[in-house]
This record gives sequence, C-alpha cells and structure tokens, in this order.
Amino acid sequence: MNNRFLATAAIIAAACGINWAAAPVTPTKAPEAPALAVAAAAPQLTTEQTQFFEGKIRPLLTANCYKCHSAEQGKAKGGLTLDTREGLLKGGDNGSIFVPGDPAKSKLITAVSYADADLQMPPKGEKLGEKEIADLTAWVKMGAPDPRITSAGGPKLTGLTDKARAHWAYQPVKNPEVPAVQNKAWARTPVDAFVLAKLEESGMKPSPQANKEALLRRATFDLIGLAPTPEELRAFVQDLSPTAFEKVIDRLLASPHYGERWGRYWLDSARYSDTSGNEKNNSKEDYRYAHAWTYRDYVIQSFNQDKPYDQFLKEQIAADQLPGVDKDPARLAALGFMTVGKRFPNPNDTIDERIDALGKSTMALTVACARCHDHKFDPIPTADYYSLHGIFASTVEPADKPMIGQPPAAYSDFLQKLTQLEQKNRDIYCNYVETKSAEFRAKASTYLLTSLYYRKNNTEAIKKRNELIASSKLDRDLYQNLRIVRKEDNLFGPLMRFNELPDGKFAEQAKSVLDQIATGKIIRRPINPLVVAAFKDVSPDSLHSMQDVAEIYGKLFASIEPKAREYQRACRTATTEKIEGFDPNLVELINCPAEAIPAPLLDSERLKTAAALLPQQNNNAYQRFLFADINELQLTHPGAPARAMVVTDGPSRNSPIFIRGEAQNRGPIVPHRFLEILAGPNRQPFKGGSGRLDLANAIASKDNPLTARVMINRIWMHHFGEGFVRTADDMGVQSEPPSHPELIDYLASRFMNEGWSIKKIHKLIMLSAAYQQSSDTNPAFALKDPGNRLLWRANLRRLDFEAIRDTMLQFTGKLDPAIGGKPVNLTDEPYSNRRSVYGYIDRGNVPELMQQFDFADPDMANSKRTTTIVPQQALFFMNSPMSVDVARKVTSRPEFLAATDDAGRVRAIYQVLFQRAPRPEEVRYAAEFYNAKVTANPQLASARTGPATPAEKQMQRKLNKPQPKPQGKRGGKQTIQNEGEFVERRPLTVWEEYAQALLFTNEIAYVN
Repeated sequence: MNNRFLATAAIIAAACGINWAAAPVTPTKAPEAPALAVAAAAPQLTTEQTQFFEGKIRPLLTANCYKCHSAEQGKAKGGLTLDTREGLLKGGDNGSIFVPGDPAKSKLITAVSYADADLQMPPKGEKLGEKEIADLTAWVKMGAPDPRITSAGGPKLTGLTDKARAHWAYQPVKNPEVPAVQNKAWARTPVDAFVLAKLEESGMKPSPQANKEALLRRATFDLIGLAPTPEELRAFVQDLSPTAFEKVIDRLLASPHYGERWGRYWLDSARYSDTSGNEKNNSKEDYRYAHAWTYRDYVIQSFNQDKPYDQFLKEQIAADQLPGVDKDPARLAALGFMTVGKRFPNPNDTIDERIDALGKSTMALTVACARCHDHKFDPIPTADYYSLHGIFASTVEPADKPMIGQPPAAYSDFLQKLTQLEQKNRDIYCNYVETKSAEFRAKASTYLLTSLYYRKNNTEAIKKRNELIASSKLDRDLYQNLRIVRKEDNLFGPLMRFNELPDGKFAEQAKSVLDQIATGKIIRRPINPLVVAAFKDVSPDSLHSMQDVAEIYGKLFASIEPKAREYQRACRTATTEKIEGFDPNLVELINCPAEAIPAPLLDSERLKTAAALLPQQNNNAYQRFLFADINELQLTHPGAPARAMVVTDGPSRNSPIFIRGEAQNRGPIVPHRFLEILAGPNRQPFKGGSGRLDLANAIASKDNPLTARVMINRIWMHHFGEGFVRTADDMGVQSEPPSHPELIDYLASRFMNEGWSIKKIHKLIMLSAAYQQSSDTNPAFALKDPGNRLLWRANLRRLDFEAIRDTMLQFTGKLDPAIGGKPVNLTDEPYSNRRSVYGYIDRGNVPELMQQFDFADPDMANSKRTTTIVPQQALFFMNSPMSVDVARKVTSRPEFLAATDDAGRVRAIYQVLFQRAPRPEEVRYAAEFYNAKVTANPQLASARTGPATPAEKQMQRKLNKPQPKPQGKRGGKQTIQNEGEFVERRPLTVWEEYAQALLFTNEIAYVN
C-alpha cells in the first residue's frame, strides 16, 4: 500500500507542478563546532547555545568538577581545569577531553558514563545522573559551545554595566507620535504608518492586497487555528461592503475556538505538560498530573473572555491571594502555571525551573542564568536571583487540591471506584506491615546482627552477614532497610552502645553499658521501658559478644507477638484515628520495623508518606501500591471532579546567596524583592508572606518596561511569522534590536492604556493594510531585504502541528467542537476527534509524530517554535491511517457526493481542502490522473465506495477490540488510551487516492 501511495503522490505532484519536498522554508544551519586553534577568540554562539551552557552545563561543572579542576581555586588534578573555556579546550596531561560534535570519541563522555573502568569521573562511585550525562552528551554533540572568553583571574564577563543597563528594552515604554508618510491612501491604521515609514525610508513600497480567499484563510488560521468552511468563504466573497473583513475578525474573535488557538500559544510559554517528567519519581509524587488540564482550560477560557492580560498574569502567580477568589474558586486553576513544570529530586532545581519559566514567559528575561554567578550579559546580579529564590522557597504545594466547579454527573461512580482503590491500598499496606513485622519478630536477633555486620563494612563482617542471610533465609526488604543507626534511639540505643565495645574487652566493659541502661536514659534520651526491663536481670558475665545482646532483643520482640497481632488487627479495622487500650511503649516495639497506622488515617496522601518509610527494596511504592491507578482514575474518569493544582504560602524565609550555585556554600541572605534593573536601586523588600502577590504586581505593571512589549512582540510574531524581536523568550542584551522600535512601543502603550485587551490588539493589527498584503514576492526587494523585516509583503508561514491535525479532522467532518475537558491521546488509534490543544503531553516522552512536526519542548518556555522540513512529515501524509481516513471522509462529504460530474467532484475537493476553486489546469490534471488510473486498472472505475463488506467488518471488529490497559503498578507513565473506532482498512478508490495525494502538497501545510 505504501508504494502505491508514493506512486500516486508522484503522479499528482508531477501533474500539478508540485514539489512537496521543496517547501519555501529553509532549515536553520547548525552552528559550526568551535575549533581548538581559535580558543582565544570570542565564540559566536546563538542565544539558545548560551542558555544551554549557562542553564545546564556550567551548574553541572560547578557542582561536580570544580573541587578538583578549578584554576580559580588552584586545583588542577591531571593538569585539567574546567572553570575557563581555555582550560576546557586545552585538556589535561593526557590531551583533549572531548571532540566537539562527536560524543563517542570524547573522553569526557566516556569518563562520566563510567564506560571505562579506569576512567571514571566524578570518582569514588559518585556517578552523575542520567539527565546530567545526557546534557553533557548533547552539549558535546552541538559542538561544546562555551560563552566564557576570559581566563580565571582576568576581567570577568558581566552584564552589570552601564551599557547593559541602557539596553532599549529596559527603558520605559514610550508613546511615539504616528509618523507622517507619503502614501497616505495606503495607510488604514496607525500600524500602517509605522510600517510604511520604514519602507519609504528604504525606497520600497508594500505589496498589493491579498485576494479574498487568501485573506480569509490567513485570518481564520490566525485566530482559531482552523480553515474557513466553504460556507464562510462564499459569504465573505459575496459581502462587498467595506466592513466585510472587520465582520470576519469580529466573528472569529467571538468564536470559542479562538481561546483554543491562542491559549495553546500561552501554554507553550508556560511549558505546559500533563506529567512531571521526573523519570525517577518517588513514592510521594505521581509521574502524571491528574489535574493539569484545569490550568489548560483556565488559559483557554481567559483568552475567550479577553481577560485583561495584567490580571491574567497576576492570577497565575498569586490567584490565592487576590480579592474575590473565595467566590470564584475556578480562578485558582491559574496557579497551575506554577505547578505544571518539570520536577526534580533537588528542590532547588525545581525552584530554578520555576524562576526560569516565570522570567522567560512573562518578561522574556533569562533570570535563571544568574543562579551560579552574576548574569554574563544582562544586568541581573546573583543576589536578584536569590531574592526570587526566597519567594519560591516560601511557596508550598498543599497535598489537598481544592475542587473547582460542581461535581460531574458520574461523580458517584467515581467515588465508588476511588473508595475501592483506596481500600485496596490500605489492605496492601496492612498486609505488608503485618507480614514483615511478624517475620522480623520471629528472627529479630538475626536481623539485628545482620544489620550490625553491614555497618562494619569489612571483609570478615560481610562474610558473616552473607552466611546469616543464607542460613536463616532472611527477607531482603528487611535486612537491606532495617533502620537502627542512631545511638540515641529509644529502642536500639543500647544495642548501638554495646556495638561500640571492642571485641577483646566486650565482657569487661559490658557492665558499664548495663549500668547506663538501668538509668533509663542513653545519651540524655529516655530508653523504652520494655527494653530497660529486658536487660534488668542480665548479668554482665553472661554477655560475651553482640550475639548475646541480639538474643536479648530477640526474646523481647518474640514475647510481644500476640499483642502485636492484636494491635495490628485493631488498626486495620479502626473507625477512629486513635487506638485505645495499648501501652505506648509496647506500640513503639510493635511498630518496628514497620508502623501500623489506624485505617482512617490511611488516605492516599498519608499512605504515600508512610509507604516511603516501609522497609522495601528501592523505596519505590509504585511497585506495590495502587497510587498510579488512583491517579489514572482522577485523570480519565468522567466523574472525577476538576481540582486546581494550587500553591500557597509556607513559612516565609529569605534565601542566602548560593556561592557558585552550591547550596552548601552560603553567602549573604537577601530579602524578597523585584529585579533592580526593572524596579530601580531603591526598591523595597516585599512584605506580604512569600511575596508572590508583590511579585505578580511588579511583573504585571505599566511601570515594567518588558511585560507589555514582550506580549506585543509575540502577538505580532503569530500574525506575521516573525516578531519585532525574533527571540521571543529573550529580549535582553543578547537579543537583536527590534525591526520597528517605535511601533512596538506604540502598540505596547496602546495595549496597556486600553485595558490590556489582547483582542483589541488583534483587531488593530488585522485591519491594517500591512497585515492584508499578498505574499507575492518582489525580486528587487527580496535582494534588499531578504528576511522581509520591513514587511513589504506578507510572509508565507508553515502551519504548526495543531493546525495541521485539527484541519485534517475538520476535513473529515468529525472534529469535536466541545470546549475543555480531560486530555486525550492525539497520536494513537483509536484516534480522538478532540482538538489538539486537549492532547495529553508527556514531557518525558513527547510522541514522535509531534516532535517531527516541531511541537514545543515542554521542558522550558518555548514561545517560538522551530520550523523544519523533514521527510517524516511527508511520510505521515502518505502512510498514516489518519491521512487515509481524511481522504476517505473527504470523498464522503455531501459536497462531493452531490457533484454530477468529475469537474464538480474536483471543485468539491478543492473547496474543502484548499478553500478555493481549482484552476482550469488543475481540473485537467485531475481528469488525466483519473483516466490514467482507470486505464491501467479498469476495475477501479467501479470501485465500491459504500459500506464495508462482511469480511471487512469482521476485520474492523478485530481492530476495534478493546486493548487491556497497562496497570498502574508500572509507574503510571504510560500514555492514556482513547475509546472509539479504528480507521477503516480497505483499498482506496481513485478519488480517495486523489484526495490523499492533494494532502501531500505545500498548500495544505502553509498559509499565505
């Protein structure tokens, strides 16, 4: 079938003069690897390369390498220093440590991967984590870009200069006068005057207006991410009034699909995902976010409501502290901005991720680059970073996520299933505790001796330990995880004191320990009275070794067996949170090595904490409990209520500066406050709790010169293909000057003064003649301004993944128009008919199809996606079941079925796929294609287009057979599964092949 698709594509492409591989977008050339011979020269790096080094590589080197390889600290083991670019490139005594662009040949990667037993760094088994190794490998592969250009001891690169502070983006927003232009008739809005002034200054003029079909397609994709329908196109073409296009804009802005389109753009900036991305998730944190979708829906709703942008930002940072939130708890979902990011085992890394996301998404400022040192380019000192660090360190996530909105209709069924899973979890916990505790009490002396041998960690002790494990058939969970390490422990303090006695003088010194036990205290801590009683009548002469001491403990634990079982049964069946009638000292013994907890206290959150304390291999509760099943139920069950992923203020604390980013190397403490470059040198510390509300007000302020400019730049980018500044997430010193500095300020000023309304800015831009230009090129202008920075024509733009997929569903007539709801699987059969914005996003495993179509990386703010052309994109249209289904459904639409001749059928297909009528030559090419196919195979002329045959239906039933869902015990990392029908499998008719071949063309994937 694939070969036939390829042949069909070739025929249509040749007939129509189409070359789908030669799309008019040039992939960005990869940066060349830095050469060793020019180590002293300043490296020419992209902003992304610099941020990768500063955000990932420098902190890694600082934390793991500088203690042995730092010129600044005078340490150069093996002749290697890593705190300068020159030292890194020079290598050590054995030469270079890496080959730029080739990780496989780089000693650095070999060393950190522990691939060579004789070359392991860091040494002593302190191997880097998989993510850190992957970052180093990616860095070497991209050519090891390193922005450091000075040796240690020399002048340091810094952004704390007057020149950096004078950068245009840090100056107050101005409201410039609208410039005078010569061609006044062309300028319809103030936007046009600014654009035309630049063109006239360069001796250029704008292009003619686009035709109505192109203009409607452009506007519809821009505002709702879908193609116009044939009916909408006819209505617009027939409307000859001067306000026809304005009416189109008003209709599209009022559409609920507007929020889906523009909400997705913000979700890119907010690094939205439905998972934590932490592959090594512990027992206290689910890999999947069951309620991230409520933040996504909040964003969509906010855009549909045209919520003032300043209010939109404030809610995402501090909704819990804003007035009126008690009466409108749905606003709490905005706090998902803080919580849907990536998680890390180190809480400081999670805080850094949030600072980075906040800085880039709201102000296009790379604040996180100041984590380890003053920012190298922008005027952001490390102290300012740790002022923000203190705000986030004073912010906590409560375990209880508040319900927002009314419970769904199926809520009772959800509660029933949830109750069943929680009961199973309680039973698993109680069974585990009872089984492990009984095993320990039966062999307590042996387990204690095994643990003590393990602490000695010498050859003889390890040998004895292994012999005990084998001869007594000890439980691995217990002997590996028994906690008796503290000398001041109520139960095992005496055991640890005996263990300190030298073997040769054990009997001689045992009396002193027995005398101490008799006092009832060990190192100023009370000893459990039952332990004191167990040693009361012990004669010093009877104690010759730790074997004798362990046996006393063994008898004690064996003696409580009946009471232990009784207490554990009482906990399992308890209806109150406290168990009466048991001596607390006895309970302390019973709860070794695993705590029995009354059933009413064993809700999911308490269970996660308790499970982490159980003696179990790898400390991974997902291997045993049903937390992932509960999480999946909350994520997928239609009756699961919507909950907000909120944050709240914890104890307020100021952070110290971490010298070189090292948490253990602490400098001065800094207060919670805003960035000096934006708030001025006399800024005051924040006083309200964590400071989040003060931070939100400082960011969403008219006095902040970045916030409005950044949003205007992105709105312009999505309408024109490029922003005034092309780095949408970095408007700092390293960014290029804006193409139209006066226009960006004019729009930013108007944006703020007109209530921060995004929809008003849309309308102002789209009513301009600049927006409505055709995309036809002018060879002379193309030579003068090849990047079209002066906007002498409209840019030809490639559609993103969501627009392509949603439009394909629109072609089938099956696109689900419902707004909001839980996530769906976008890429696997059975396919969902929901819009792509509702897709389940796993930041740890973004589906390959989405990556091939340049989906935003959810690990960080990505306000501007890359645009590439790769063969896999064409292969998707050729071979995917979704593409086949689109072709089949297009030729089943009423417009096609109502056509009375071949020309009518071609017109119907073109109206649906391209929103225009076919040109005469295209009708002729279609007829030639049809005739050629039928001539080669006459049976195709009568190919069936009706219902499937019984054999085909049987095949379809097999495909539609529900597949068993992976169990949550696998860690809850698998993607969710849709319910529905699989794509119909049968040969395509000639017209279906023709429709699919048209899907291969550039016109499907581009808007002009």
